[in-house]
Amino acid sequence: MLWRATTRAIALKPDYAEAFNNRGIALQELKRLDDALASYDKAIALKPDYADAFYNRGIALQELKRLDDALASYDKAIALKPDYAEAFNNRGTALQELKRLDDALASYDRQLPSSRTTPKRSTTVALCCKTSSV
Repeated sequence: MLWRATTRAIALKPDYAEAFNNRGIALQELKRLDDALASYDKAIALKPDYADAFYNRGIALQELKRLDDALASYDKAIALKPDYAEAFNNRGTALQELKRLDDALASYDRQLPSSRTTPKRSTTVALCCKTSSV
């Protein structure tokens, strides 16, 4: 179990940001979202430029429907890693949930050029456009 492995890793090396991030992922899979957030926050405290921890924090916040906080986490991940296509995609999804459809489309369009024609992106943009015309 990933949660146990990361807990052991943290016990051996309490300043290991990646272990806290991975523990957050494991806790999130267990739907322990507040505990996952605490792990992501610890990873970020240890490594303030850790884009993946900000991204994963955004996912947990989005699951909790704390969409403005999720957007802030995605924005920080993108600031640290400007080519973070997954963060742009999830940012777009959060904006869609907030009914900010023009902003959502702009976020989808900021993904990497190579991802602009992927089936997932095309489907997401089509759904966003369909939602905006309803």
